[in-house]
Amino acid sequence: MKKNYFLMSGMIALICSFILLSNTVQAQLYINEFMASNDVSFPGPQGDYPDWIEIYNAGSEAVMLGGYYMSDKLDDPEALFQIPDIYPDSVTVAAGGYILFYANKEEGSSVLNLNFKLSGDGENIGLWNTSEELLDSYTYEAQTTDVSFGRFPDGSDNWAFMPNITPGAMNENPEPAEVILYINEFMASNDAAFPGPQGDFPDWIEIYNAGIEPVMLGGYYLSDKLDEPESMYQIPSTYPDSVTVEPGGFILFYANDDTAWSVLNTNFKLSGGGEHVGLWDPEMMFLDSITYGEQITDTSYGRYQDGTDNWYMMADYTPGASNTNPNEGPADVELYINEFMASNDFAFPGPQGDFPDWIEIYNAGDEAVMLGGYYLSDKLDEPESMYQIPSTYPDSVTVDAGGFIVFYANDDTAWSVLNTNFKLSGGGEHVGFWSPEQVFVDSITYGPQIADTSYGRFPDGAENWYMMPDFTPNEANRYVDAIIENESNVSLSQNYPNPFEGETTIEFELNSTDHVIITVYSISGSVVTTLADGQFSTGKHLVKWNAAEIPAGYYFYSIQTSLSTKVNKASKIR
Repeated sequence: MKKNYFLMSGMIALICSFILLSNTVQAQLYINEFMASNDVSFPGPQGDYPDWIEIYNAGSEAVMLGGYYMSDKLDDPEALFQIPDIYPDSVTVAAGGYILFYANKEEGSSVLNLNFKLSGDGENIGLWNTSEELLDSYTYEAQTTDVSFGRFPDGSDNWAFMPNITPGAMNENPEPAEVILYINEFMASNDAAFPGPQGDFPDWIEIYNAGIEPVMLGGYYLSDKLDEPESMYQIPSTYPDSVTVEPGGFILFYANDDTAWSVLNTNFKLSGGGEHVGLWDPEMMFLDSITYGEQITDTSYGRYQDGTDNWYMMADYTPGASNTNPNEGPADVELYINEFMASNDFAFPGPQGDFPDWIEIYNAGDEAVMLGGYYLSDKLDEPESMYQIPSTYPDSVTVDAGGFIVFYANDDTAWSVLNTNFKLSGGGEHVGFWSPEQVFVDSITYGPQIADTSYGRFPDGAENWYMMPDFTPNEANRYVDAIIENESNVSLSQNYPNPFEGETTIEFELNSTDHVIITVYSISGSVVTTLADGQFSTGKHLVKWNAAEIPAGYYFYSIQTSLSTKVNKASKIR
């Protein structure tokens, strides 16, 4: 019997020790908010305005704080005040919850009162467990009267003054979240596309909230005139819920000049011939605007992706919802830089009467692709210099299935949607092609060109490039005896292993000694690294690529000699 008694006593002691250990070691407790100069902001339970300290329990279990210590002196163990455990429920902080202690030197009146006050000029606050081990502390400077000082988010390392005090509750963001609003889509010529709530077909304007908090737009301004403040239309705040746009959400205003009917109607209409739309905050601070040209009936004009700087005509309009990709073609778009001329002296006249450089794109897919929003550039490693093809006239930049389209590299974008903002170098450089999301589609790195001779693939879309005196812009390339085949003195094997994790090997073979440059590109066309740039002898060579520090994904690697360029694709996995 005695054995059982001592065994039971030992087990109870062990369990108690475990509970005590869990209560102290595992507790995630923070000094979360406090007020050291409380004049009239928050009354205490005794009818006064005491200093106060909030403790936040970030753990998954309730913690009874009886036996814990608090003090305004971090280096004086004698001054530690032990929280009483007489009424455990009163000093227990729930998981994810908050508890308030009053620093009023009235410890005899309540188990939540402390034996010290806080100094508004700055001092310390500390929290210790029952073993007098420091759990948390904060040293603060001079405080602002009736303003608390706290963490946001709760339990984080970010402290700030908080005019909106929250004793015993979750702290609010002391700095209101940035308002990020965009004019995201509109329709200025709505004949029969989208009916409004009044049964008519009004012009409409969509606002997108890219911020993290709801925005009530009552008091904001809309206008079709950017330079006349007196003509701005102020959105009513009569029904706040009706004019509130949720974070990541959209709201529609009807530009029908009928404000008496709804708070969502404006006092102006939009012109299908082109004009402006502007958005201002309640202080008339400019937020966003768009100046647009002539519109297409029953087609909206919007940003893709939402909130970006890329505007497109949208036959698939999406009022009140996220914009869809206006350039989406077949699931597997097969587009190639198929032929170009970089030294056009008098071979092929352009539509402006000059002889511009030109680039032909070939659509090897089975559906038409509208190229508005795609990118062209003569620089593969400068995303900021990419030229985005306009979508103003979709039909003009659409390439049919199995068809061809020519862009003129004449640095004259104002004249036509088919002109680019760069010219090509007859001495050799690059041409790159990217999707609207700036995902790499195709590129060619070429050497010195022959005047009035194009450089193209044969057959169309193949890997074989040739000099072509019989150039064929906007047509299938022809292989005739007059074609000068581009001599190649290098063969490039597939890297191994592929896919690979950390390191892979690139093998190539030279027919003759030559200068070799091996470059790795990201899928967006940016240069990742140069693996080789020097003289190599005849024969086989191996080059190691250590890619341990780069993200997983697809990459392209090219080998360039004095005579040719070859490209392969590599796949890095985690």
